[in-house]
Amino acid sequence: MKIGLASVDSKIPNLALMKISAYHKLKGDKVELFSPLFGGYDLVYASKVFTDTPDDQYLPHNAIKGGSGYNLKTTLPEKIESIYPDYSLFNCDYAMGFTSRGCCRNCPWCIVPEKEGKIKAVADIYSFWNGQKYLMLFDNNLTALPLHFRLILQQIRFQGIYVDFNQGLDIRLINLEVAQVLATINLWKQLRFAWDSMNYEQEVRRGIQILIDGGVTPRKLMFYVLIGFNTTPEEDLYRVKTLRELGIDSFVMPYNKKDEYQKSFARWVNHKAIFKSVEWKDYDKFYRRHKPKKT
Repeated sequence: MKIGLASVDSKIPNLALMKISAYHKLKGDKVELFSPLFGGYDLVYASKVFTDTPDDQYLPHNAIKGGSGYNLKTTLPEKIESIYPDYSLFNCDYAMGFTSRGCCRNCPWCIVPEKEGKIKAVADIYSFWNGQKYLMLFDNNLTALPLHFRLILQQIRFQGIYVDFNQGLDIRLINLEVAQVLATINLWKQLRFAWDSMNYEQEVRRGIQILIDGGVTPRKLMFYVLIGFNTTPEEDLYRVKTLRELGIDSFVMPYNKKDEYQKSFARWVNHKAIFKSVEWKDYDKFYRRHKPKKT
């Protein structure tokens, strides 16, 4: 069989498609990234991450579709989910995967509880890592499983891997032991956390101080900041300025990407050079004066 695999909107190698590729190659099938120009596929799989991404108009009507952009309940069969990914599909030279699924939180803006349910351990790094220098973990709240978290970090530290906790860690679950362990591992990218609500400001401040006390420098920290859900523009500005004063990077996540204020504020904060040199009131004034007029 000839299998076509379509990654509709993923900005990084698509993990699900790499597992599907590995499964079909083990069966002796020919597998390649989907191309509408060549076609002739016996079977096409399509994966989409975001619901607002337009579908690929060239996909066949009978394509097997999965991913949160299509359906939160569609999952890979266990025989495919547990397989070692075919990293060659995207010429990917780093490892990636989940060691846990789900989350202990129930944030109203997040799809994880509906998609994955309560948090649970599902694997260790050796299910998807085999000597690569870099590792990207997609766990949604690894810090919520203390014993499993300790196991995974022991494996990472033992192997000398550079790790990226891609979906972030929970600042509210940081203690001194966790901070000290995080200070000893090789980081591929900054440690990512979230400050989505004003309700836990004190926990954010406390967690940051514990990380610093444990040996993690502020420059190694980054916070996702959700705006447009249940915070005011004044609270949005307060959060990013507070983090800036602490020497910590912010990355703004608009809840409504079509809202003019949210788009503008995110553009200001997420452009580091502008954020460090231009105040919001001046940037906002400039943006309003020069934004394209609707026709």
